[in-house]
Amino acid sequence: MLRRLSLGVLASAISIASLPAIAQEDGSLNFPYLYITGAAGANNPTTRTNTGEAGTFEEYTNPGASTELGLGVDFDGLRIEATYALDASQLSGYTNVRGIDFDYISGGEVRKQSAFMSGYWDIFRRKSWTPYLGAGIGYSNLDVRNFSDPGLSYKAFNRSLWGYQLKAGMSVNVSASSKLFAEGIYRATSRFSTNDGFNDWNNASWSSWGGQLGIRVAL
Repeated sequence: MLRRLSLGVLASAISIASLPAIAQEDGSLNFPYLYITGAAGANNPTTRTNTGEAGTFEEYTNPGASTELGLGVDFDGLRIEATYALDASQLSGYTNVRGIDFDYISGGEVRKQSAFMSGYWDIFRRKSWTPYLGAGIGYSNLDVRNFSDPGLSYKAFNRSLWGYQLKAGMSVNVSASSKLFAEGIYRATSRFSTNDGFNDWNNASWSSWGGQLGIRVAL
């Protein structure tokens, strides 16, 4: 369902780009100007190494979908964005403290919702393409549903965490007022503690690599 929602968001954003342009060429835009941004893609969470009195174990998560929506200001080479991002995935299994692998057989749905304030640098600005780098910091809410392996069931948890993201991408002009972009993303959170119903654990950052396709449209 989230994948369909993500594709729908991106399709709606692209349809906005077909509206009449606000200028005849990119150079006629008056800086700074406001724009809306929307993107959809995928995220692949990293392996997490978690520790507690019982020992250390590694936990794995299946890839999932991502989407991001927000508002930005373009200062002609430097941009600032405030965005809402959603990363969905599902726990897949773990290697326990004795080195034995287990698969989760049910549950474990993950939703990480974040609010970021990010800055971007459009590096080698051209008429039709613009590579860029970006970084942002903000708040992340991590929600993990109940999950179980063949022998045990574990408690759900919800944590409010610091979050940050790093990006590298390429923008391409499609009209005087809109740009398509593709970007690679690394997102992570602060560390956090949990109790799975059996033991207390110090959990590594919930981090992921991913990519998105999106559009920015001047207002």
